[in-house]
Amino acid sequence: MAELPPAAELVFTEPVSPAGAGIKVFSPSGHQVAGPVTSRGAVLSAPISSAEIGTFVLSWQVLAADTHPSRGAFRFSVGHPSANPYSSLVAGEFGTATPLGFVLQALSRWVHFVGFALAFGVTGYRALMRRQAVSRPLVRAGVILLIAAEPLALLGQLASLSFDGDTAIAVLASGFGRLLALRLAGALLAWALLALESPWPVLGVGAAVALIDGAGAHAIPGLPDAGQLLIAVHVAAIGLWVGGVAAYLAAPDKRFGRYAAILLGVAVASGILLALAHIGALNALMTTAYGQALMVKIVVIGAAVAVVVLRRRRIEFGLLLAVFAAAAVLAALPPPR
Repeated sequence: MAELPPAAELVFTEPVSPAGAGIKVFSPSGHQVAGPVTSRGAVLSAPISSAEIGTFVLSWQVLAADTHPSRGAFRFSVGHPSANPYSSLVAGEFGTATPLGFVLQALSRWVHFVGFALAFGVTGYRALMRRQAVSRPLVRAGVILLIAAEPLALLGQLASLSFDGDTAIAVLASGFGRLLALRLAGALLAWALLALESPWPVLGVGAAVALIDGAGAHAIPGLPDAGQLLIAVHVAAIGLWVGGVAAYLAAPDKRFGRYAAILLGVAVASGILLALAHIGALNALMTTAYGQALMVKIVVIGAAVAVVVLRRRRIEFGLLLAVFAAAAVLAALPPPR
C-alpha cells in the first residue's frame, strides 16, 4: 500500500473481546504503533500512527463469546517490503492456540471430565443403585481432579494467548474467568456436601457444573441457548455413564446394565445432534482436525459399546477414558461451523 491506514480493523465471524492489548502493530524498526483497541461486537479496531516505510507486523489476540482463545498475526507493507524484528510472529499455529496452549487446554478438559465422572457419576450410582458401600475416596478423588483442572485451564488460556499481566487480567475478567470461578465454587461446594448422608445435594451440584460446562463449550450457530443445554446434557450423560462404570467395578450391581443403557442412549443421541450442528458437510469429517478427532471419538465409543455386550467392564472403563481424551481434543479445536 502507498501509505499507512489511520486504523487497523479486524472483522471476526462472531462477537469477540480483546485479550490484553487485543491488537498490536509493530513498525519496521520494532516499535509498537497501535493505539487503544475498540471492540464492537465482531469488529476489533485500533488507531495506527507511524511515519516509517516498510513492512509492519500486526498481531491480535481475542476471546470468543464462548470463552475460547484465538490469536494470529500477518504482515503488510507500506511503500516497499523490509525486515521486521517481529516477523517470527507470523507463523502457522495449531487451531486457534499455540501447540503448548492446545495441549494444556486439552489436558485440563480431560482432567475435568474424569473428575466430573468420579465426583458425580459415582455419586449417581450410589443414589440410584442404593449402594451406600460405594467407595467415597473415588468421589473425593473426582472433586480433587475438578479443582486441579482449573489452574491447568488458566495456564492453557494464557499459553494460547500470551503470558503477560494485561492478558492475565483480561482473561480472568472475561467470561472464561467467571466460568472458571463458578466451576471452582461448584467443586468446593461438592466437597463440603460430601459430609451429608444423602447423595442428592451433590448430584444437584453436578447438574449445575454440567450447565456451566455447556456455557463454556463451542457455541452452535443459530441455537445459542438450546445448543448449550444440549452440550450440558451430553456432558452429564457421559459423565454419569463413566462414573457409573467406575462405581460398578468397586461395588457390582446387576441393575446397572439398564441404567447404563439409558445413559448410553442419551449420550449417543445428544452427540449425534452436536456433531451435525458443528460439522455441517460430511467431508469436514476427513478434511478438518475437528472432524478427524470426532471420527476417533466415534470409533472408540463404538468399541466401548461392543465391550459392553461382552460385559468386560474394566476394558469398557479404559475405553471411556479414551473417549474423554477425544472429547477434550474436540473441545480445544475450532469446529468447522
